[in-house]
Amino acid sequence: MAWAFSIEDWSDAVGGFVGKTMRPGQGRFDEAPQVAEALNDMGAAGWPLVGAEQVHGSEVAVVTSETVRAAAEVDGPLRLARMDGLLTDQRGVVLVIYVADCLAIYLYHRAGPAVGLAHAGWRGLAAGMAGEFARRALEVCGGSPEDLDLILSPGIGPCCFEVGEEVAAAFEEVPGAVDRSRELPHVDLRRVALAQLESVGVPRGQVEMWDECTRCNRATFASYRAEGAECGTNLALVGLSP
Repeated sequence: MAWAFSIEDWSDAVGGFVGKTMRPGQGRFDEAPQVAEALNDMGAAGWPLVGAEQVHGSEVAVVTSETVRAAAEVDGPLRLARMDGLLTDQRGVVLVIYVADCLAIYLYHRAGPAVGLAHAGWRGLAAGMAGEFARRALEVCGGSPEDLDLILSPGIGPCCFEVGEEVAAAFEEVPGAVDRSRELPHVDLRRVALAQLESVGVPRGQVEMWDECTRCNRATFASYRAEGAECGTNLALVGLSP
């Protein structure tokens, strides 16, 4: 089975999380066997693929019909420059985010309907990515925070995310996000993302967590902290069925 986790309860949204495949630059990710299997399982074989450059910021792009047409004309995924988040109400296109310890944040706007994906490591979260992602979805699609459902993907857990003081300081004001009980601080990225979503008004019950730690579970997931640059990559995929 290709999926580590798959989306089950989001009406016409399809997708999920594929563990430990190739890194960008090591070949066409969509040609990796487990990714091809996942796309086929989504009913998305042959759909255009849109990704983001992923610069560890908080910029979110809207994938329009023009973007989808451009993606259909390239060989492989179209990557949008300077972006870390993607939103679309277009059907028949797959949004793609690569992670290897960072979080992927999935979004479903029920009233749109629309879907989105965001890349959120510590730098992105320090820039407010999770909250900005939800705000942007409401700006683009309207509605209220109660219209949003979100999933936080597997990522490095508070058990393993050991950081320096400069990183810990970025999250000191988030209750429970920084653990100082060990020799060096440890940060809980999911707790930070959840706090940012709640600050926008998203109810806690509408945020699901796939809370496995990528570093602890390196047989299933790519982890940069565990294996360095050759670790491979995990893939988050989401789309709206036609």
